[in-house]
Amino acid sequence: MRCTQCRDVFQVIGDAFNASVGVEETLQRVARAMVEKFELKGCQFRLVSRDQRVLEHAVSYGLSQAFLDKGPVETERSATEALEGHVVMVADCSSDPRIQYPEAHAREGIASLLTVPLNARGGVIGVMRLLSGEPRTFTDDEIEFFKVAALFCSSAITRAMFQSILEHVTQAIRSSLDLDRVLEAIVKVVAEDLRARGASIRLLDPLGTHLELRAAYGLSARYLEKASGDPGRGVWKALEGACIPILDAANDPLLRHPEEAVREQIASMLFVPLAVHAEAIGVLSLYTHRRYRFSDDEIHLMTAIGEQCALAIRNAQMYADIKRRYATVVDEFQVWFEHYYTHPTT
Repeated sequence: MRCTQCRDVFQVIGDAFNASVGVEETLQRVARAMVEKFELKGCQFRLVSRDQRVLEHAVSYGLSQAFLDKGPVETERSATEALEGHVVMVADCSSDPRIQYPEAHAREGIASLLTVPLNARGGVIGVMRLLSGEPRTFTDDEIEFFKVAALFCSSAITRAMFQSILEHVTQAIRSSLDLDRVLEAIVKVVAEDLRARGASIRLLDPLGTHLELRAAYGLSARYLEKASGDPGRGVWKALEGACIPILDAANDPLLRHPEEAVREQIASMLFVPLAVHAEAIGVLSLYTHRRYRFSDDEIHLMTAIGEQCALAIRNAQMYADIKRRYATVVDEFQVWFEHYYTHPTT
């Protein structure tokens, strides 16, 4: 491996970041640079689906549409080692049992394959696949370089996830003033955009003594029934105004029902306060499939999302209150009107 190869690829990555282009454009530029500088057949980025079962195509370079359309790539068959954080080298794609579609690889002219995990905060969010048209064994120096490049790409993907969620939350809360619809839209957007296990929203009752589960997405009825009534001290601590991360849901004392989290395949959690003008009104909870250590920047962004959601919830609550008052006035007027014309002298 020549130093100029590494320099040129990092120049492409740096230019993409400085240009503030979207994540797809960034990955597209990286994929092209990898193929051209390291004389590869192709390069592909795949991201883990929200249910962790499939690697979904993100972008690629050098590969035919027929190859990309070969079928769903199941995580358990073709990328188990990579999703555990290991670089996986396949010298012969035609005979290695880890290759899910050997015939498709042969038709595409792919001989060897290197799969590099995209790591983010202790978890794997996808893979970068480097495909060679000739039998090839990648050197240790090449693998180390690819791992560093993958870290930059993981950062770009994670950043894009959090930026898009801000936009989608804004769209969701503008779509309706009905409180239930707003809450349902928020938990769905949060879970899907962050590819999380699920999300939920609990709101304080008027007396401020009870947290009521008002919306959830991606979670089973059993888990919601068992864990929502008494979620534990972590949720209540979030009401004090700061995000509360739970790295190990199976053993954290801030959770009331860790065994249910294990049964639900929840590894980590983040409790985000919902507050309007420093007044807590509830908690947005995020649940992940794998352990995930939220960075300070991510927690700051989730706090901003929580503030935005809280404002939308408060507006919906005020709208609902106005509707109730209006309905009451209309009902009272209708009663008076009927009484007046039925008994005009009274």
